[in-house]
Amino acid sequence: MGLRSALAEFFRPGRAAAGQPGAPGAGERAIPRADAGYQGASRTHQDLASWLPRAFSAQSALSPDRNLLTSRIHDLARNDGWASAGLDRLVDNVIGGGWGLNALLNRRRLKLDDAAATDIAAQIEAEFEDWATDPDCWCDAEMRNGFGGLLALAYRHRAMDGEALAVISFDERGGPWATAIQVVDPDRLSQPQAAPETDRFRQGIELGPSTEPLAYHIRRAHPGEAFTWRDAEHLRVPRFMGGRRLVVHAFEPTRAGQIRGVPALASVVKKLRMLGRYDEAELQAAVINAVLAAFVTTPYDPDAMAEAMAGGSKTEDILDAMSAAREKHWAEAPPMTLPGAAINFLAPGEEIKLSNPHHPNSVFESFTRASLRNIASALGITYEQLSADWGQVNYSSARAALLEVWRGFTARAGHFAHQFVQPIYVRWFEEAVARRRIVLPRTSPSFEEARAAWTRARWRMPGRGWVDPLKEAQAADLRVRLGISTLEREAAEQGLDWEENLEQRARELKRVRELEASYGLPEGALLNPAAVPASAGGPDEQNEDVRNGL
Repeated sequence: MGLRSALAEFFRPGRAAAGQPGAPGAGERAIPRADAGYQGASRTHQDLASWLPRAFSAQSALSPDRNLLTSRIHDLARNDGWASAGLDRLVDNVIGGGWGLNALLNRRRLKLDDAAATDIAAQIEAEFEDWATDPDCWCDAEMRNGFGGLLALAYRHRAMDGEALAVISFDERGGPWATAIQVVDPDRLSQPQAAPETDRFRQGIELGPSTEPLAYHIRRAHPGEAFTWRDAEHLRVPRFMGGRRLVVHAFEPTRAGQIRGVPALASVVKKLRMLGRYDEAELQAAVINAVLAAFVTTPYDPDAMAEAMAGGSKTEDILDAMSAAREKHWAEAPPMTLPGAAINFLAPGEEIKLSNPHHPNSVFESFTRASLRNIASALGITYEQLSADWGQVNYSSARAALLEVWRGFTARAGHFAHQFVQPIYVRWFEEAVARRRIVLPRTSPSFEEARAAWTRARWRMPGRGWVDPLKEAQAADLRVRLGISTLEREAAEQGLDWEENLEQRARELKRVRELEASYGLPEGALLNPAAVPASAGGPDEQNEDVRNGL
């Protein structure tokens, strides 16, 4: 048995033998202890004595309850405004309208000089944009979304279900590209025919000796659909075929041995549900108090009234007495009519008591804020982003919060790019080379020899935005001047391509100079008229010339 096989056998679950670490030995007894060395492990403390959770493995804690957990989160996303808003903010900040490609070829590995690498990178970026933004959506197997829409859909599943699943297909459909992406609902990844799980086949995933995924069993239709009996059939899709990736499955494991993702809202499902119920209860109480604004108290006998209301023998007597008293009193003291209002006089002994509503509760707002902060923290966003409440924020706190959550967004985007986007990019790149849409130099290694070098890339996220544009622009300028940042890095933080910026700026400046020469204006008159010397006609005259000429 080789070392790899021996290690794989050792780490397989349920394989520990007596005498090995983690296996009970004959005659072993626990050392008696009065209490734990750590207070958190105390068995006698009144707050902890009844708290004895099981030591689940990462996947055994998730597998039995995953369907119910994700179903509840889907229900919250459909019907709870806070849950829906939180997921939207997460997708907006990480994906936005889509990611841009910066091709960063490994120049040393590919034996390219700067000029050649720049030319090829520009060609790659142009071809990829053509595939990603084609108006007929050839990049989507369903032909509904561009690449940005596919990323948003996949990351929404990543946030809501804990994972994103997609199949990469190569289908000649008559379009310019054959590489297409089919985003799959993770609910369709399951055991065929409800087969029992084993150490090599769990949650619809076939596993190798080191628990690496080998194949995925995908249901033909979602379990919630009910078309025909064929819906329950599963299709086995290998992860690789002929060395090419067919399936991308993106999730962030929280523990070793985890093979399916945990939703971002899993830890706050109960809190979201209870907050929604509390919100509805306060709203209902406020509505009831508004409708029942006043009550009339009467001197008549409550028992007699109750008997009358129940249809007893005194019904007619009670009603006749009430009617006679009211007619007599109203005859003696009729209602007064004032402009826009009427004042009614009650029968003797009757009075009106106005309700004094106390809803929403005085602590309703502060309690809701505290709950939303907890939910926002679980999602990795700020309370202000979740609630859209910026009333208590100043520049310093907003800047600090933005920097903190941006680290989380960047980390999540990097993880998602490596697991989901990069394998798709590799498959697209292979087709582009095969179709000779991208021509590789003969002096460089082939695509098969250096796939990682040819497909090295940085993906541009949505822009981070500014809290104070002036201060942050000045800080960016200073960082570039000091050499601790670059134009590429500063532009990427705002979701921009630095080369496109410079090229556009060059075109603008060229056009400005052409217009100034065409209208006989001094240099700089269009961009900064106030800086032109008075001998050139003065700013006012120049402005007038520009207005008249343009």
